[in-house]
Amino acid sequence: MNPENRKFLSETMLHKRGIRINLQLPLIESDEEVTLRDTTSLFERLVALWAVTSSAQSGEASYFREYLASHQMTGYLSEKEKSFLLSDQWTEDERNYFSVQKERLFLLAWCAGIQPDIELSLQASNLDKLLRYFPRGMESPDVLRQAINTRSKSKILDWADLLYRVHWAVRHANLIGKTTVGNIRCDIIPEWHHAVNWITCYNEEDNWDMVETDT
Repeated sequence: MNPENRKFLSETMLHKRGIRINLQLPLIESDEEVTLRDTTSLFERLVALWAVTSSAQSGEASYFREYLASHQMTGYLSEKEKSFLLSDQWTEDERNYFSVQKERLFLLAWCAGIQPDIELSLQASNLDKLLRYFPRGMESPDVLRQAINTRSKSKILDWADLLYRVHWAVRHANLIGKTTVGNIRCDIIPEWHHAVNWITCYNEEDNWDMVETDT
């Protein structure tokens, strides 16, 4: 699908849901201009997000520290993630910051083909279906590694375009104090947008912590 058609379809979907549209937002890149992250990079990022988001939600990081260290995976963490996971004291803001990143894990798991479906809704994402691919004890993560079957670039870019335009509406809603737009939770969209921009190498940024979500 070309960028013009993607923009049209995204705006049509937003219109049907009663979501404000910025007609001046430009087109995103075409399929030919985008390179997706490779399977190895996607695997490493999924492991890192699994470790930090699970730690933040449970309030306990000892298992994840040990797991990553024993499998020589600590290097998968970004600098922010490493600072958080290896710290002995967390603030509530830090826990909240990494807890909500389960949404980034969810979106990337869909891109990786291990989360069967995604939709924009008022509900936080349910990770039950995808967490079965992750280790339960200290076993190797081969189940996850072998399960990754990255979706087509075209499907991922369809979501990249939609999230780009929805995120603009979310930012506008935030300015007037709204927490939802078109029956969509506003806090989910920035996380999904970050994740999709990472996998599509937006602005050629390789640092996970520095991925931009321009609107």
